[in-house]
Amino acid sequence: MQCWAPAWAIGTAPHTWQVVAQGKSPAAHKAFAHAAKSLATTGLDLILDPELLAQAKAEWREKTEGKPYQCPIPDHIGPKL
Repeated sequence: MQCWAPAWAIGTAPHTWQVVAQGKSPAAHKAFAHAAKSLATTGLDLILDPELLAQAKAEWREKTEGKPYQCPIPDHIGPKL
């Protein structure tokens, strides 16, 4: 699942210290909270409605054309403990 929320000012380049700094603002926190609520309620809808879940799965299969995700990281690479 993916959700886009207005967490930084228009025109700010992504992956910059300016985005990080703006992420501490009340406006960004509000955007994060709205995004989280949106994701959570969508998940709840899917749990409560099996037909909706079946439709979502069918759409996923159609969009991915039966090609499963393949992680680009080799299997022998793992987290450092």
